[in-house]
Amino acid sequence: MADYTRIFREPVEAHGVELPLVGGQLPEGLRGTLLRNGPGIQHAGSTPVHFLDGYAMVAAARFEAGRVVYHARHVDLPLARAERAAGRLTGRRPFTNRPGGMLANLGRMQLRTGAAHEVYVWGGSVVASDVDGHYLLDPVTLDTRGPAPINALGGGLAQLCAMPRVDPHSGNLVAYVMTPGMLGSDTVTFVEFDGQWRERARVRRSLGVKGAVLHDLCATANHYLVVQIGLIDVPRAALGGIVVLDALRLSPGAARILAVPRRGDGPILELPLPPEHESFHIANAWEEDGQLVVDTTIYEGLLDFDPLNPPGLGRGGPLPGSRGESRGPFLCRHTLDLASGAHRAVVHQDAPGEAPSVREDLGGRRHRYAWVSAPGLPGDEPVRNAYYWYHGVAKLDCETGVTASLWDAGPRVYVTAPQVVSAGPREDEAWVLAWTHDAAADRGELVVLDAAEPARGPVARFALPAPLPPASHVTWMNTEELP
Repeated sequence: MADYTRIFREPVEAHGVELPLVGGQLPEGLRGTLLRNGPGIQHAGSTPVHFLDGYAMVAAARFEAGRVVYHARHVDLPLARAERAAGRLTGRRPFTNRPGGMLANLGRMQLRTGAAHEVYVWGGSVVASDVDGHYLLDPVTLDTRGPAPINALGGGLAQLCAMPRVDPHSGNLVAYVMTPGMLGSDTVTFVEFDGQWRERARVRRSLGVKGAVLHDLCATANHYLVVQIGLIDVPRAALGGIVVLDALRLSPGAARILAVPRRGDGPILELPLPPEHESFHIANAWEEDGQLVVDTTIYEGLLDFDPLNPPGLGRGGPLPGSRGESRGPFLCRHTLDLASGAHRAVVHQDAPGEAPSVREDLGGRRHRYAWVSAPGLPGDEPVRNAYYWYHGVAKLDCETGVTASLWDAGPRVYVTAPQVVSAGPREDEAWVLAWTHDAAADRGELVVLDAAEPARGPVARFALPAPLPPASHVTWMNTEELP
């Protein structure tokens, strides 16, 4: 078995397993829970699906009283139950068409997902989420409690925010819903929820385009920031001959970051990406001295998701000439003068990495460092820029645009997106946690790194009862967030 194909193995559940320490020492004072969400079951009945279209599995490692207790549960999704009963894929996915070719997918633009994209904590629950639904889980056992109240914003062709964020300024949860325009342009509606899921603010704006694909967001004191990855060629996608996200295009102005005023009806500010670039994730953003500063990760060219198809999955191809292997991801700093509108984007090719994490207490404020999943030495992966096959964790200096420290686990060890957990007042006085898969030993681990110098290697390593596929995203739940 090639190393890179191990991501297609479906994980097993675990219930309250104490993880053995197999190297180093558990840092004193590290208390809380590392959460991971990503694809678990990767088939619908007899139909294999693209890796990113699998049903969610959430895993949790709880650090308490000098030990680490592990849970891993498949999320009990209505879609999964329906497709098990039907024995087949019943809905079109972002990366997987229904069997039957063009006729089976013609006009089917409502996308179903397995809620395997993001995991966050709100209202006393862990929440697994994607664009067509968020689901509440018990914060200790990970048992599925049911749909989240945020789902009421969606329905039909509307796309929920896959990655809500807690706003450091209001303390509310910020999310959006994107509604495709039937006759006019697409619209985006930002909504804030308090800790009881009560709506506290709402802002609705036109995007001025059709076919927008939105992704990550964050909030500054005066703006909601959202990434527009690109534009879907809607007629081509609706024909059903290709999967929907193969119709993504980077025409001029298609990829941008939008800054939407949180109060009043001022103009939407636009931070365009360099030509033929796309972006998915925001590390952080803040406003200072009349400037809006946004740190993101960025790719030159369209990212190719085809290698994440399991062997034998048939699909239509992408638009001719639209894809090759893109370059990146790299750190990119955007600076926008709020008075003049002058914008500058600087791409730092000496700072590669994806899925950036900054200290939670610096969200919405000036920061210097971000920690990312980093390429490391290449293994047998078919592409070099898909972070599901990355081999290390890097500390990036966002002010100088360089890699300050890199832990490379080796070409046969895959390392997930990292999570930063503060441990003291200095910005890099923190721990960085990640899940790993050693393909040579066929072993999964949870590792803890010193955020100041990841290159020193893990300060603690814990063995998992079974390897996990790569995580889509991770987060940290403080002990006081438990009900």
